[in-house]
Amino acid sequence: MTSAMHRIKPSLFRTFAKPAAELDLSLFDPLRVYSNPELSTEVRPTYIDNFATTPLDPRVLKSMLPFLTDHFGNAAAVSNAFGQYAHTVVEQARDTIRRFVGGQTDGTVLFTSGATESNNLAIRGIAEFWADVGRHIVTTQIEHKSVLEPCRWLERHGYSVTYVPVSKEGMVDPDDVIRSIREDTILVSVMLANNEVGTIQPLKEIGRQTRERGMLFHSDATQGLGKTEFDAQLMFVDLVSLSAHKLYGPKGVGALYVAAPDASNILAPQTMGGYQEWGLRSGTHNVPGIVGLARACELFGQEGAKERQRIRELRDALRSALERTIDGVRINGSLAAAIPGALNLSIAGIRSSALLERIPEIGISSAAACGGKSGESHVLAAMRLPIAQIRSALRFGIGRFNTEEDVEYVTQRVESVVRWIRSQKAFGTA
Repeated sequence: MTSAMHRIKPSLFRTFAKPAAELDLSLFDPLRVYSNPELSTEVRPTYIDNFATTPLDPRVLKSMLPFLTDHFGNAAAVSNAFGQYAHTVVEQARDTIRRFVGGQTDGTVLFTSGATESNNLAIRGIAEFWADVGRHIVTTQIEHKSVLEPCRWLERHGYSVTYVPVSKEGMVDPDDVIRSIREDTILVSVMLANNEVGTIQPLKEIGRQTRERGMLFHSDATQGLGKTEFDAQLMFVDLVSLSAHKLYGPKGVGALYVAAPDASNILAPQTMGGYQEWGLRSGTHNVPGIVGLARACELFGQEGAKERQRIRELRDALRSALERTIDGVRINGSLAAAIPGALNLSIAGIRSSALLERIPEIGISSAAACGGKSGESHVLAAMRLPIAQIRSALRFGIGRFNTEEDVEYVTQRVESVVRWIRSQKAFGTA
């Protein structure tokens, strides 16, 4: 492999400066961008960033297709057979998702555009509805931005929020959460599994205490559902956010489970203009997406345990291969306490931006897609890692469709680029 290969900076990353109308969309096709005859070695697109999103499972797509063509009825227009059929399918999907999250039989499943909307509805909806009771919320420093930003918005509007710190492994201490509760606390929000390091949080210990104190407990379960054990009732969780595209389902659809027969009795609406979803989330139902979300949940329920074991083995193989071939690899977080596919690591002296720039055909990242323009992880900062370690962090997310061949290819490419960067003076260092 020649050094010339590593000096290539794909024009793909510069095209974003152009007006949308001038973009050549073929540039964004990995199969075309990276099959470059100038390169001296074969490159193949390899996606291993399943924390950012997951590919659509063909079985999920199959379940959706009839509702993109023949069964196109509006689920709210129940005065005709088309709408009645769509309505029935949507209600069946609610039951499937409620069972998947371990919800109570009379709980409510609200359909949204994804977990970001679900988190906003949960946090701002609770805050607005219960404002006369209290104006204090407890969450953690490592939550997804769709939890942290609504909390910061509430702070600008007269609410108080406590952001509980985490350990260097990315774990929140239940006692720290409970000590943060005040007389005016109305909501505690703690994620199931972190979206960068994968650490599984002690929800049951927290939930038991919040239930005893009579306050609501919300969990953004988006990254952990299907990848670790979860049961809303056993963990005393009152509100659960989820998103289809993290479950090998379609983008643009999610749900919020609420442990109440009528969610409008505990939540204030954040989207108005119709009576759908108990008046809490107006808008025409995305029936194909809802069907896809339900099917994705079904598949995890049927295959999740077996899949977790296979993915854990691939993750461990990738870790071992990288540590064996590259000096200075350091794991961020605790793999023993993380969901199976999570591998966040730093490579001493290598800025992740310099590395990723030279392996664009490999789908990995340096931080969460929601992280913003800085590209630096608020999660790793909350874990009090050195800035050089944060800037060299890489997030791998092993998923359902990854193989041993993917592990071998990614290891070879990363090692090769690291070796080249280290051979250059003052280049790409953290």
